[in-house]
Amino acid sequence: MDSKQTEIYEIVERAMEGKGLVDADVKRLYETDPASKEAFHIRWAGRELTNRSANGKAEVHAQIGLNGTPCPKNCQFCSFAVCNGVRKGKLEMPLEDVVEYAKIYEEDGANAILMLTTATYSFEKLLEMSTAVRGAIGTDMPLLANTGDMTLEQAKQLKAVGINGVYHAVRMGEGVLTTIPVETRLQTIKNVQEAGLSISTCVEPVGPEHSSEELTEKTRLCIDMDAKSAGLGRRIGIPGTALFDKGMITEFTGSLFVAVYRLATGLEPRLNCSGHSLLTAHAGANLAWAEVGTNPRDTLERTEKGGRGQSLATATRVFKEAGWEVLEGPSPGWMLD
Repeated sequence: MDSKQTEIYEIVERAMEGKGLVDADVKRLYETDPASKEAFHIRWAGRELTNRSANGKAEVHAQIGLNGTPCPKNCQFCSFAVCNGVRKGKLEMPLEDVVEYAKIYEEDGANAILMLTTATYSFEKLLEMSTAVRGAIGTDMPLLANTGDMTLEQAKQLKAVGINGVYHAVRMGEGVLTTIPVETRLQTIKNVQEAGLSISTCVEPVGPEHSSEELTEKTRLCIDMDAKSAGLGRRIGIPGTALFDKGMITEFTGSLFVAVYRLATGLEPRLNCSGHSLLTAHAGANLAWAEVGTNPRDTLERTEKGGRGQSLATATRVFKEAGWEVLEGPSPGWMLD
């Protein structure tokens, strides 16, 4: 075994203590050849560490896309961006459809429900939707929002109507490939946590052009958020978008990165995303999403009708085929005081 191989195994050994890794070790793991023996050891370790953290349980959360109106924030990787010209006209899901989807997801066994909007979506309408959905589902079912940046007062309003957590991320290329300053994203995360809401986040959207330094920087940023769920997600190429020609990392490479994120963060958080394939589920991802409505990673009005949106049953089956036990009932830990 040469010195480079020995170095990888020593880093993994430290990671298995469950206390996380220093940035130099994280960077080194991200640089591992995805097809190497060491990479498969990293994947095994990621799976083992998540298994210890979550007691062998995986979860499937349900996402409802509320609107697909072109968005002026111009995230170049997103189908909603005005600059990409992929979507046209105003598109919003009726309240009764949103409520019905939420009720079906709860009945079918989703562990949490998340409502997704673009930054153009009316905050007052989001409050209306949140109030209606919270009234239609159990009080112990986590209800999350993935929406635009918000003030402290807005975050408090979301909590008051029954939202338990918010997905928010400083994306790859934020402020350069988007018109949103990094500081704005970080302030929203601060506002959300100060309002008493949980945070979910991710290193995303990762493409083949991203360096180990960038991945390590964003990994540390996510770890420092003390999120309830986190991980790493690859960019999905959408024809017509500005970044389409840059290509995508493979699921194979993505599974290595998912494992590296788990080793970097240690035993917390319990939920490591994104488990949308057998490869990532085998590498330590134990969180996936079922999706309906609009989706920034495809161009259909209803992603579940032939788009990228997978069903609750499909996501559950993937985890079970990978040897995970899927949690029954609401996801714990999202309801903060």
